[in-house]
Amino acid sequence: MDEKNISEINRNPDISIIIPCLNEEQNIPQLVNKLDSLIRHHALAAEVLIVDDCSDDYTFRESFIMQKEFGFLRALHKGLPRGIGHAIRYGIDHSRGKMAVVVMGDLVDPIAAIVDFQKKIIEEGYKLALLSRYLAPEDHKNIPLSYKFYQWGYRFLCRILIGIKIKDITYAFRAFDLDWVRQLKLESGGFEISPEITLKTFLKGGRICEIKGRQGRRIQGESKFLFSREGSGYARVFFKAVILRARY
Repeated sequence: MDEKNISEINRNPDISIIIPCLNEEQNIPQLVNKLDSLIRHHALAAEVLIVDDCSDDYTFRESFIMQKEFGFLRALHKGLPRGIGHAIRYGIDHSRGKMAVVVMGDLVDPIAAIVDFQKKIIEEGYKLALLSRYLAPEDHKNIPLSYKFYQWGYRFLCRILIGIKIKDITYAFRAFDLDWVRQLKLESGGFEISPEITLKTFLKGGRICEIKGRQGRRIQGESKFLFSREGSGYARVFFKAVILRARY
């Protein structure tokens, strides 16, 4: 691919890969190299946005330095308050693609699915494509039992009171039509942004699909997710969806 084509892709990509990061200095170089291999192998017209969520380590510095090597990479530093939801919304605001993919900075997401996401969103017209860990029994072996219980309960309540039959409502690794999601007026600041996107898309009539896949395990660093801290956000998103459902 010549420099002219690369420059055009950087200005007008099809895919914006949003990576919200809090203290992921150790993982970012490996993740960017993996994305580089994927983008080159499949000739994807993609940009990668690393959104630093006020990290205490050198996440932003590492990302900023890598911009010189990887032309598709953009390092963004958002201000306070912290929160993965705030970071994803910041990435959405700064994305230039037709669709976006949310990828965690901890190397647990099966990024090869980005190719399938592109087909579902751009070619087939879905508004939201989710990677589901619950379409096959072997794909949710890595999920802690307590999280499975919470996810099952949340999924059950959403099905009974909202009518949505999606099997993996909460997993952050997903793709969506950017113009569509910008119209949803997202409000979440934490991990509850994932079910907010799912439930609002469902209630507004957007087409949703699920793709079979398995989440990996974090090797370095610490997980930022604690249900005790995020549970209230999930509940808030759920009850707002129930109220919205009742209005329709």
